[in-house]
Amino acid sequence: MREPTSSWETDKADAWHEETESMSAELNTAWQSVRFARESRKANPRYRLTRARGRSRDGSAPDREASYEEILQRVDEGISHLRHLARTLHDAAYAEGAWDERFRERWAAIVRDAGHAIADPDVDVEPIEDRITALAREMATDRSLPEESWPLYGSLLSSMRHIAVIVDDVASAREAREATTENPRT
Repeated sequence: MREPTSSWETDKADAWHEETESMSAELNTAWQSVRFARESRKANPRYRLTRARGRSRDGSAPDREASYEEILQRVDEGISHLRHLARTLHDAAYAEGAWDERFRERWAAIVRDAGHAIADPDVDVEPIEDRITALAREMATDRSLPEESWPLYGSLLSSMRHIAVIVDDVASAREAREATTENPRT
């Protein structure tokens, strides 16, 4: 059996694309739930009364609302980048020439660790964006890398950078929420 990072074929890319379609469908359901909740809240007389007074039910000033719309927009953006990544890999499966082994191994490890960070935000992984930058710098200074490879490698690095930024944003927002609600930091 081959290592997951040792092979890539169009079937895997197609499966990734199908998964992104499923994620988009789930995202649409989440959008519908948020819209319904917002509309229901507007119709709630208690909400209108406390909003008119400018205070929450316990008399304190209201906190800034969590923007589910912002969160869902970031998720949608992440799905879009993931779909682009799958499409790029699908097209790369038909490209002639072998991949640079160092790039493939390091890039696959970055993708794997990003997946672990998404699945478990508490997992300890080296910062993804820093690793992408280091890989790009190393490959750019390597004179043995074929020039024809750079559009593909650059696209893969860019897509992963966008995804890493979104993952880091979500992790940062989570840490900030936990610091203010459960474990205040000084």
